[in-house]
Amino acid sequence: MHSRAMNTPPLSLPQRVTDSHNESVHFIRLEDGRRLAYAEFGERQAYPLFHFHSHGSSRLEAASLHKAAKRAGFRLIAVDRPGVGLSDPHRGSDAASFAQDMLVLAQKLGCQRYGLIACGGGLASALAFADLSGARATLLSGLSCAVPCTNTRSNCSQTALRLVAKHLLRATIMLRHWQASSSLETRLQRLIDSFSYADRRMFANPAMLQLLAADVTEALRQGASGVALDTAQQFMPLSLELSRLSLPCHFWLGSAEDASVRQRTEHLVSQLPHGTVHQLLNRGRYFYMRHADDIFTSANQQLGRALHRVVHEAHFAFAQSAHEQTARVATR
Repeated sequence: MHSRAMNTPPLSLPQRVTDSHNESVHFIRLEDGRRLAYAEFGERQAYPLFHFHSHGSSRLEAASLHKAAKRAGFRLIAVDRPGVGLSDPHRGSDAASFAQDMLVLAQKLGCQRYGLIACGGGLASALAFADLSGARATLLSGLSCAVPCTNTRSNCSQTALRLVAKHLLRATIMLRHWQASSSLETRLQRLIDSFSYADRRMFANPAMLQLLAADVTEALRQGASGVALDTAQQFMPLSLELSRLSLPCHFWLGSAEDASVRQRTEHLVSQLPHGTVHQLLNRGRYFYMRHADDIFTSANQQLGRALHRVVHEAHFAFAQSAHEQTARVATR
């Protein structure tokens, strides 16, 4: 845990938080009448990657990956989960139901084969979508992921405890956002104070701070309820068998993150047939804002596509799963 004494100076936000990608927002209408909002980044006619934003974020999280995705030849399709950003709320929403929504979107966009990229708490939905997609899903890249519970054999007491934790977390998030609702600066300062020192240094850059501010603001467009419900879902177990996921799954972590994050990720990878962990030295949760080129290069290699950029192995300390047979990060 990093001391608050190492915090960056108070935030200095621009007078107006702008969103340069608002004009690219699209909607589809689902069978139950709900609207699902998504935006596209990167190369619009290229290989599709569906982006799953983290808890407390929105489709605008993918804006930080736009330039690197374009260079690497990927089309990023970033979707707001129910109640977040511009997607309509859905009281019964969970990872499995959102995966069904995503399948409808993939079909309407004509995506026959596609990859997945998940940040933070978006991993649960990405895993559920990969399971539902079968052979259509070709790879999964997880960036600083919050590993969901996949124990479907919980006893009654465990299930009850998870339900209590879910509702307590939801109430806590609602309260915190209500307390900070009058000031974006206050909300962002609290968020950044919880970051590792490596991440706090990154967001001393005004351009990086602008991206974060736009994302946080958009996530709460409909209020805190949607964000709270979305976050609380992490306490509910996923009903899927990880051993059935045959696609390559690459998980990227910064070494400045808590050790428990690494341990949970390695445990998840041990259950996957083709899982790999990559650790970036001296980087925090938001490492991908600086290392997106390397992540997309690795994705191109898994797909057997022409390389747009060489991965610089010196930047990484690789820890590969014992179950990984063929997927490796190539270097020259």
